[in-house]
Amino acid sequence: MPFFRRIVFGSATALVALSLAACSATNAAPPDAGTDAAEANGPFVAPVDPGKGGFLVTVSGEALAVTGYDWTSSSLAQGDPPGFVDGWEVRFEHVILTLGNIRLNADPDKDPGAPDKLGPLVAEAKGPFALDLTLGGNITGKSGDANERTVAVAAFTKEAGNFDPSARYAFSYETLAASKNAKVVNLDSAGRTLYDEATTKGYAMILQGTATYKGPAPEATGAFAKLPSVVKFTLGLSNPSSYLNCRNTDLQKVGSEFPRGVQPDLNKSVTTQITIHTDHLFWSKLNVEGTPLHFDPIAANASSIGFDGGTTTASIDDLLNVDITGVKTKSGEALPWRSVVSDFTPPSGQLKYDPNGTSFSSVNSYAHFLAYSAASGGHLNADGECNVKHNFVP
Repeated sequence: MPFFRRIVFGSATALVALSLAACSATNAAPPDAGTDAAEANGPFVAPVDPGKGGFLVTVSGEALAVTGYDWTSSSLAQGDPPGFVDGWEVRFEHVILTLGNIRLNADPDKDPGAPDKLGPLVAEAKGPFALDLTLGGNITGKSGDANERTVAVAAFTKEAGNFDPSARYAFSYETLAASKNAKVVNLDSAGRTLYDEATTKGYAMILQGTATYKGPAPEATGAFAKLPSVVKFTLGLSNPSSYLNCRNTDLQKVGSEFPRGVQPDLNKSVTTQITIHTDHLFWSKLNVEGTPLHFDPIAANASSIGFDGGTTTASIDDLLNVDITGVKTKSGEALPWRSVVSDFTPPSGQLKYDPNGTSFSSVNSYAHFLAYSAASGGHLNADGECNVKHNFVP
């Protein structure tokens, strides 16, 4: 499964919100029927297979949301999966997000030069859905990896959308700010507590886990010797985004590109997987694919440093005032570049991140950089590119 992928960014025109109740095993109503109250306000009901000609919508963080990122002496920046170039192993306890406005529109090729211009809305599951990609579900993911725990959130029957098996339908979805009205798909008690925090602070995503330094011992007198070796992190991201008219890697390429949209099959239901790539959060350059993963800046700015057996913790608030144009430790010391992998030679001097033309409302903020970078991680069916519209100010 390749981890170095191209993202298509672009602006979107407003989609007309024709309300079609199409979540779970229910049928979609006609466009003027309004949204079903049970779908809008009731508890989550796990969808069942919609049957021949329908679509089952699942969500996955791939195996990496479950197993995390190993680091060994053979790890590579461009490995499959990639390793953190600065020697960190990263494990997730929770990767929680809020999804909604899952839509199927007619005519995904209406304007090839403007993929956000679509035909009429055919079916929709509004949600919002609160789910944990680390817990996932019991559906086989697109990678086939046994560790990829995919969970279903919605189903569209053939009758719901009056789907034409000869046609493709544009597939779009959104990440949304956490909401007390979200349908809880699979959160455990710890996840619910974390989701309460996301709701209070307006996060669309919140990731919690533990990073452990596994690389070679640093020089005793250098900046890296002062970093903790284990960091408990909680990174909440206010980055709601729209993923519009995604390309579908389950379909046959046309020339060099995969077609946009999903196509029904009269012989079976079609699983349509929203895929979130966790590696994007840790990239070091925006708007390009597959840049090296770093954790040193998070460790270096943890709010509590747990030497002598204590716990080191880092939150997104600790990173708000970290300047990406010259990263420093919490004590104000310049943090150098570091690479302990064989396929990445870092520049000399102080570590810097590359916004690649993106400016931030909080100037050069590392926290804002992370939120923007993570927002590029939404795909269809593992690697299908979507037209990404940011519904937040970077």
